[in-house]
Amino acid sequence: MWAIAKRELLSFFTTPLGYSILAVFFVLNGLLLWIFNNAFNIVDSGFADLNLYFELMPWLFLFLIPAIGMKSFSEEIGSGTIALLFAKPISLWELLLGKFIGIFFLVLCSLFGSFIYVYAILQLKLELDIFDWGAFWGSFIGLVFLSSVFISITLLSSCLFKNQVIAFLAAVLFCFLHYYGWSELSLYFSDNTLYGFVNSIGIRSHYNKLSKGIIESKDLVYFLGQLFLFLYIAIIQLKKIKQ
Repeated sequence: MWAIAKRELLSFFTTPLGYSILAVFFVLNGLLLWIFNNAFNIVDSGFADLNLYFELMPWLFLFLIPAIGMKSFSEEIGSGTIALLFAKPISLWELLLGKFIGIFFLVLCSLFGSFIYVYAILQLKLELDIFDWGAFWGSFIGLVFLSSVFISITLLSSCLFKNQVIAFLAAVLFCFLHYYGWSELSLYFSDNTLYGFVNSIGIRSHYNKLSKGIIESKDLVYFLGQLFLFLYIAIIQLKKIKQ
């Protein structure tokens, strides 16, 4: 499993595309948060927190994670090297988790930028301003769980499509619908029970609660359940490919 994860990391950094994706992500992230005049600009907000950063990151991850993981299985299936992976003395779960860990490590590296922004805000804020560490850690944990679900969706998409571009587009679309679509759909229900149920299916409502520093077991169970669900469906698809 760890050999698969290492192989996934090396395959990303042995091509200029890997560096280009991360470079675009960090540059775009910095410009939107500190330079460009937009709704996510931290300086213009006047608050000593990273709430806008954690509002922006899910939207950037919608593209970053599918871009990183689109070739995980699509490339293997398209080139036929998937047969070599199946021939290795590892289970399908070890194969899938190896791919997952490799992508997760890359995404985790991209999150280290948040600590740089914390340092910048601590240096810029007034002495009387208080940095909300509870909201920061809640949001950080929420972003880790959200990215894990996005990775599992991307891996499933990569198992379903041989073409990397189609796998990327499908992953972006499904991540978007699962993050934003359910909350929008819930607005069409006037009944509070139906509204709450439909809204709770999507990722956004659970992520928003964690972003406020409210860490509840039901939200953690939700993310773990979603993670297992999409990985399990990916396993089913891999079994079909293997046969």
